[in-house]
Amino acid sequence: MSQGRTQPWITYALIAANVAMFVLEIAHGADALAPTPQQIIELGGSFPPLTLHGEWWRLGSSMFLHFGIVHIGLNMVCLYQARVVEQLFGRIGFLAIYLLAGLGGGIASLVAGTGNAVTAGASGAVFGIYGAFGAFLVLRHSQMQTDAWQRTARSLGTFLALNLMIGLTAKGISLSAHIGGVIVGFGAGAALLVGARAAQQRTLRTLGLMVLGVALTAVAVMSLEADADMTPVLTKVDTVEHATMARWNEALGRAKVGELKESDLAEILERDVLAPYKKMRQDVLATKDIPERLRPMFELLADYTAARIAAWDMFDAALRQPDQEKQKSLLDAYKHQEAEVAKRLAAYEAEAQHLTQ
Repeated sequence: MSQGRTQPWITYALIAANVAMFVLEIAHGADALAPTPQQIIELGGSFPPLTLHGEWWRLGSSMFLHFGIVHIGLNMVCLYQARVVEQLFGRIGFLAIYLLAGLGGGIASLVAGTGNAVTAGASGAVFGIYGAFGAFLVLRHSQMQTDAWQRTARSLGTFLALNLMIGLTAKGISLSAHIGGVIVGFGAGAALLVGARAAQQRTLRTLGLMVLGVALTAVAVMSLEADADMTPVLTKVDTVEHATMARWNEALGRAKVGELKESDLAEILERDVLAPYKKMRQDVLATKDIPERLRPMFELLADYTAARIAAWDMFDAALRQPDQEKQKSLLDAYKHQEAEVAKRLAAYEAEAQHLTQ
């Protein structure tokens, strides 16, 4: 076929676009091996509180962003290996399948997602290309020799099964985006192939698919709801935690070398440590609309901050206690309370880590 001799320029252009965006990530300051979720958000990654509240364009931009060089490398290798699909569906058809599968994978990730994870990558789009290849194998079975068809179908099945296993076992992979991309790609590919007049109607069908795909994407975005974004609250907790601990450790260091009296240390503890920490805890307790999956973590955070305040209150009381025996008793209680603080902090951090896996 003449199509078989054409160069897959759209495949090359898509690879170039993804690489260019990755270079932009690096220029933006992102780590080439592991950019942070916040950096991906700033560049256009999909983040439910933003994507589902007016910034629908993130479903498109996130397709061209990646979480590091390994991520983009694997996706681009898979895309290059599937360049034959462009020759089967034509350049416009191939581009439509890629974009629609990417949007479909993004929507599937939003539907199946638990919480406000940041998502990015060409995986949904790339898997859609393989899904379209599957549609070709099904609908054009009679046009291929039996041995060639069996080898191709076996290779495609192995590729999809292997990636399904990886998605089920590896961390940080949106399996729903892969599955959504495959399904959309298969459907789009079938729509471009079915019927005796498929070749003559390819351009018209492609335009129709694009319009339908964008319309369905818009409906999905408007109908889905995102969890309330708890990032500002948790960021404030982290900021206050580090600031107060740094201030307290600095004051303790000065007291040990005789630069501060006990009364001065007590004043610093009450004014610069306890006051902002208590205010932060009040803000945490007053937080509303906490997503169901985050409530255990917030409960552990409340327990931890309460224990931390209790420990500092004991130390403050010891500093202000003139009776040495009573002061020693308060300091012993403080040491015991610090052990409780460490235990509750470990529980909170374990829950937070579990939620990010």
